[in-house]
Amino acid sequence: MRKVFEGTFIVAGGYTREDGNKAVAEGRTDLVAYGRLFLANPDLPRRFQLDAPLNKYDRTSFYTSSDSVVGYTDYPFLETEP
Repeated sequence: MRKVFEGTFIVAGGYTREDGNKAVAEGRTDLVAYGRLFLANPDLPRRFQLDAPLNKYDRTSFYTSSDSVVGYTDYPFLETEP
């Protein structure tokens, strides 16, 4: 892809922190999208920075009806000392 596309290259799809860092370091991509991990970890950059445990996402709450109260805002933030 790099040979035919000169723009910013973004990959996604099941990347872990380590996989994403490796993909960028090896020049296979410019950015890594962490969609599912971000849904369950609203503070994902901080968790990556601290190598903290991640919340597990619940796929059944990804696409809920408008009357559902379970989903995007239910995942806890990391508890850290200032």
